Amino acid sequence: MRYYTVTEMKESLSQKSTWERQFPVTRFIYRPVSFYLASFMSRFTNSPETIVWLGLPVGIAAAWLLLNVGRFGPWPGIAGLALFALLDAVDGNMARATKQVTLYGRMIDGVMGKIAEGIYIPALACGLYLQAQRGGLRGLTGLMRGSPEQASWTVIAAGFTALCAMLYCGAIETAYDHLKLKKDGPSPLDVNAKFGVSRFSANPLYLVFVNINAFNVQIMLLAGAVLLGPGGPVWFIYLLCAYYLVRLVIYFSYYIHKASKELK
Repeated sequence: MRYYTVTEMKESLSQKSTWERQFPVTRFIYRPVSFYLASFMSRFTNSPETIVWLGLPVGIAAAWLLLNVGRFGPWPGIAGLALFALLDAVDGNMARATKQVTLYGRMIDGVMGKIAEGIYIPALACGLYLQAQRGGLRGLTGLMRGSPEQASWTVIAAGFTALCAMLYCGAIETAYDHLKLKKDGPSPLDVNAKFGVSRFSANPLYLVFVNINAFNVQIMLLAGAVLLGPGGPVWFIYLLCAYYLVRLVIYFSYYIHKASKELK
């Protein structure tokens, strides 16, 4: 088993360096730390798939901790989410450094990511509801101008609505990409091709829009919401729900318009 240095891990990022300029949290926080962790983990495994599978129970455990936020508080779950996001960066470093970038690897990495990114939202919402039932969110009454029970039910609805909207956004994009590929016909695919950036990347509103969807940014926003007080995580759920509904409308409009021009 070969040991890869931090320098080698950094050099392997050339494939995604341009793309990651759009995501400052990844570029300046998660990615630098992931180089050191990936180099350390190369002493034990050179398999990016092993790291992906290692991240799955971490993500599920973090969601379980958030579901039990009334018992453990929010910070253990947030720490678990941050560790999952870090491992998600590590497996990519390992794949590029060891030249094991494959379509299968990208597929399972995306699936595991969606599992963790999806379940933590309703898990937190349900955890806040259970906490409210025990009287742990008394401040919610003033925030929502209703009983904690009524308010917390809306939190659950917002959590699952955010999950559904997130999944539908992915379904719309995947459906377009699938049909576009069928129309254009098969072509040679370079799995090591460099990632480009969107033509909207110079627009500040676009950068805000795509960064809110970034998992590691959501973790930081959740941490900031917790620091605001008991009602902070509740407002985080509501605002995240609103964001994903807006994202769904934009995705639906954008891809329907794009499909009408390119798939007829």
